[in-house]
Order: sequence, then structure tokens, then C-alpha cells
Amino acid sequence: MKRPTELLFFFDTEDYTAPRSCDAARDLMEIFREEGVQVHIALVGYVARQLVAWRRADVLEALRYHIVGTHTLYHSLHPDLCEISDIEDFNEAYRRVLAQEAEGIGMIRAATGVDRVAFATPPGNCKSYVAMYVYADMGIPFYCDTVACDEKGSDLWYCGARHTEYVFTFEELLPGEETSDIDSALDALARRDRAIVYCHPNKAVFHEFWDGVNYQGGNLAPFGQWKECTPRRAEETEEYYRRIRAFVRRVKADGRFRLTTVPELVAAVKPRVTLRGSDLAAVREKLRREFAPIDEPSLCLADVFQAVTAFLRGETEFTPGRVRGFLETPRGVAEGTTVRAEDLRRAAAALDCSGFLPARIDVGGQKIGPADFLMAGLDALVTGAEEIAIEPRAQMNSLRALPQLEHFRIAGSWVHTPQFEDRYLSDRLRLQAWTLRRE
Repeated sequence: MKRPTELLFFFDTEDYTAPRSCDAARDLMEIFREEGVQVHIALVGYVARQLVAWRRADVLEALRYHIVGTHTLYHSLHPDLCEISDIEDFNEAYRRVLAQEAEGIGMIRAATGVDRVAFATPPGNCKSYVAMYVYADMGIPFYCDTVACDEKGSDLWYCGARHTEYVFTFEELLPGEETSDIDSALDALARRDRAIVYCHPNKAVFHEFWDGVNYQGGNLAPFGQWKECTPRRAEETEEYYRRIRAFVRRVKADGRFRLTTVPELVAAVKPRVTLRGSDLAAVREKLRREFAPIDEPSLCLADVFQAVTAFLRGETEFTPGRVRGFLETPRGVAEGTTVRAEDLRRAAAALDCSGFLPARIDVGGQKIGPADFLMAGLDALVTGAEEIAIEPRAQMNSLRALPQLEHFRIAGSWVHTPQFEDRYLSDRLRLQAWTLRRE
């Protein structure tokens, strides 16, 4: 029998241009508090700052019942998070993103009083692999609204954090904008392992998105002199609230669902399994059948690469930890060749696995790919052979089961400027596929 679908509720609380959006955020938070349900407030740093400037003690008090995460420093202001990180030099991109996001998180903590933010949610189609690593290195355990997702809705680890998909938006319940049959929507949610139901509070009181009016393709108004969205009638807003409350009550009464929170999921994470030499034969067999993440124990390909390197260096055990993928497309051997186990050991001793993995590796004067090295290393460690045959093979794991990630492109989407080229971000996001694993 299938386990209940775990549901989480998220509010993308992002509009720092209109106090009326703050009213909506407060009202929605209070509805869920009255229903005994904690939601996740994806809060923009500039909104946190405005709440203080506008002296919105009512909103800050309503926040205390719920769970606070970051929704970036300033959301759609240009240059946005992708626009500042789409450069070849990863270290410079990392520095830029870290400076911004540390500032935003500081604003959130100062305004709300939370010790640490519980999750990170990117705005719109602003999904930068650089930001994912920044958040992971800052100790933020969840990345929500991801493209690293499968049809089951299971959480996937990617770029150092757990990724969960946004699935159903309450905005489909807005009067005059209904696009979902609720019975069908609930049936679809119930087929998943986990799902996020979300909304944007500003849409409860305005017809347009605040950033579409002010930041679509550029900074369309001077900061602080923003254009106003078209307001909804009060009766529309109240009807929307009524429908949301009815949806929540219906889900609570439906045995196919279990409400949960990010902190609850984090508390249930199992410690990583330490690998020993005796485990390598099983790992090798699984990867020979399919070059893909291993489910039991949960291992990404970067974990296995690091483990093989450690064992080739003579270490007796390996506990998986921080991983990264590639910055350039890895290239393997073009034709069959042979390497010596001693040369593999020398190459392992020279490798630095603390950062991004090498796209090519020198083994005894021959350039081989990282997948070549991984599998040849396993062969040497498991069989004890002194000469290892390498045949041409794919160096990356398939993303066919993750179509959103496989076909992901950022340029020309969301509110990005026409000048944004996406020269690196989308391709490099896929090059992190060696960090992918299941729970």
C-alpha cells in the first residue's frame, strides 16, 4: 500500500513594492495558523527590510508561527541572481552570489528573529547552480522549486542539498482564473511521494505579478517609485481565502495525505553510510549494470569517484560528504586502451577531489575521462589486476528520467533581460549530474 503523500505549503513572499501585499501575506498566514498548519515563508531580503521600514509588526508577529526561508536578496531587480552568475569564472560567480545572499539572509534574520533560515527557494526561472552551492555551503539543507525532479516526486539530492519540486499553486483557485479541477488535482498529488503546494500572496490582492509590472526584461521604474498593479476587488480576495481554507481542510481530512515541514524532514535524514573495501564489489556490479546513482546505500557518482580515489590512495574506509560535479564536459577515451593499476594509484594521489571534478585525468601519460577512471579504479581495487582495459563509454549519467533538468534552459524566460545569454548556467547545471542521488 502506498504511503501518504507528504505535502508542504509554501508562500513566496516577495513583493516589496506594495504594503497591500503584506496584508495578504498576513491574512494567509493567519488562515493557516487557525487551521493548525505551519507553512513555509519564502521571504525576500528586501521584503524583510520593508517590513521593518513600514513598521509591520502585525506581519512579523504572524510569521512567528511559521517556518522562514530565503527567496533571495531582491528577487527580480536586475541584474538578478542568474545574470550575476552566468560567467566562466566560478569563483567570481560564487563570490558575487555569496555576498548578495548573505546580505539577504542577514536582513531576514534581523527582521524575523530566526536563528537560521530553513530552506532556499529561487525566484521564477532563476535557477543558478552557483547559488545552489552557495546555499549548501551556508548550511541550508533544502532547495525548493527545483528542476531536479522525477515523476514520483521523491526528494533528490543535487548540488549538495535536498531538492523538492513546486507542484500545485493555489493561484489556480483564484476567482475568474480557475484552471484546475480540484478532484483531479488532488488525485495527481496523491500519486506522488512528496509535493509542495504554493502561492504568491501578492496575487491574492492584485491581478498582475508585481515584478512583471516593474522588472520584466529590465528595471522599468526607479527603485522606490514602482508601478502599481491592478487591484482585485475585496470580494474576490475573500472568496480566494475561502477556497484556500476549504482546500486545506479537505487535505487534512484525506487519508492520502500527510502534512509535513522542512524541519521535520531534515530531522529524519539518515546519516551517510561509511564504505569499506568489502563494499566495492557490489558498487562495481551496480555501476556495470547501469552508470547511475546507487539507491542502497544512497550514493551519487561523485561519492563513488571520491571513494575510489581514497581507496586507491590506500585508505581503508570512506564516508561520503561534500561533492561537486564538473565545470566543463568530461571527455573519455576515444578507443580501447589499457592502464596500469600503479598508474591509477599515482593519479589518485595527485587528484584534488575537494572541488569540481576533473574533466580529464592523466594516468601514466594517457588522458582518460572521469568515468573511465572511476570504473578502472573499481576494477583494480576489486579484482587486484595490474592491467585494466578501458573501452569508450559515456562519461555522464543519463538524465532521461529527469526531463525538466535534461531540457532546462534559462535564457528568454521569466523576467531576465534580453541581454542575458545563459552561456554557462543551464549547461553547467546539467554537468552537476554526478551529485544526483535519492534520499
